[in-house]
Formats: sequence, structure tokens, C-alpha cells
Amino acid sequence: MENNFSPIHHPPWTAKDVVWALIISIAWIVGIGIVSGIAQYVELPIDPSIIVVVGTFLLLVPVWYFTIYKYGASWADLGLRSFRPQAVGIGCGLMIVSFLFNFIYASFLAVFGLQIQPDITPMFDDTGFPVILLFGGAIVAPIIEEIFFRGFVFAGLRKQWDWKKAALASAALFAMAHVIPTSILPIFILGIIFAFLYHVSGSVWPAILMHMLTNTLALSAAYAISEGWIPTP
Repeated sequence: MENNFSPIHHPPWTAKDVVWALIISIAWIVGIGIVSGIAQYVELPIDPSIIVVVGTFLLLVPVWYFTIYKYGASWADLGLRSFRPQAVGIGCGLMIVSFLFNFIYASFLAVFGLQIQPDITPMFDDTGFPVILLFGGAIVAPIIEEIFFRGFVFAGLRKQWDWKKAALASAALFAMAHVIPTSILPIFILGIIFAFLYHVSGSVWPAILMHMLTNTLALSAAYAISEGWIPTP
């Protein structure tokens, strides 16, 4: 399939750069977890909004180093480019399929008393900056995560493998980064959808928009529940 992704079929960074960036990112995630745990132990509260925003922005550091600094690449090389509107239509269609799968999957988990992800409503009860938490999770996180997992990881792996293998690998890494076992499968499927959108459009923006849609729906519902706007059993 011809698409405007072809000009960066061979981005300057390599799979080795991707591996090193992943190692650095994992180390930072673990470090944030340790600091957060210590803060809770000594009863020094850290606002969840700070953890979300700082943790997300840290992902950009290895991306910047292994692309822009090391090879002189641009943000356009990472997928921040224009795209055809049809890509959004394709994305919306695929998201409907994803939502239907999540409904069936959630019904299956409910039989065993499980849910796709834990209740995130308490995050809004614990933060003094709910707007920052909403903005960070619904807007900032999708942009940075798509630059990292699709613009950087997927593109780097695609240089080594064909796009399908690269999509599967980047989706698996994306799913595992979210840690929660019951959410790995639906997030893996989202990762494949986002990689496909990048592949056919040559831009990470369609994937970013679909990612924003997913996060906005989840976080808005959680915030509405925390404010008592939506009754709960």
C-alpha cells in the first residue's frame, strides 16, 4: 500500500536506539514509582497530576536524544506532519470496533469478578488540580505516547522489520507499559490500530486524535463520578 509514510521508511535512528530508549524509559518509570512509594511511606503526599505530567514528559527525553540530537532528525520525522482527513474516518471506524471488543471483553471479565482496569475515580479525589490531571491524561499523554510508541518505536522497528511485525512489537510494548494485566489485551489492540493509522497516513496525528478520544471518555467519566454528576451503585 502506497502512503506518505514512505519518505521516512528508513528513519535515521535504529532498532538499537529504540532498545536503549526503552531501557532508559523503564528506569525512569521505576524511579518514579520508587519515589512515589517512599513519599507515601513518609506521608509526604505527591499530587497524582504531577506524577502524570512529569512521568509523561520524561518519555520525550530519550526520543529527543536518539533522534534530534544524535541524528539531526526533525519532529516531522517523528510523524508530526499533515495528513489526509480520510485517516480520521478510518480511525473512527476502527475505534468503534475497539469499543465493541472492550464491551464483550469487559462482560467476560465480569463473570470472574474482574474489570479491565481499576477504578480511577480516586485519582480525582486525591488531586488538588483536577483540570491539570484531565489535561495531562487526555491531551498531553496521547501526544507524547504516540510520538514515543508510534513515531519513534514503531518507525525504528519498521526499519528492521516489515510494518506488521513492527506494529505488533510496538503494540506489545505499549500494552505492557500500562502494567495492569487485565488491560493488556485491549491496549494491545489499540496499539495495533494506532500503528496502522500511522502506516497508512504517514502522520501520528490521526493516532493521537483517537488516543485522545479514548482517554477523554475514560477520564471525563471518572471525573463526573468523583463530582457526583453520575450516580453510582
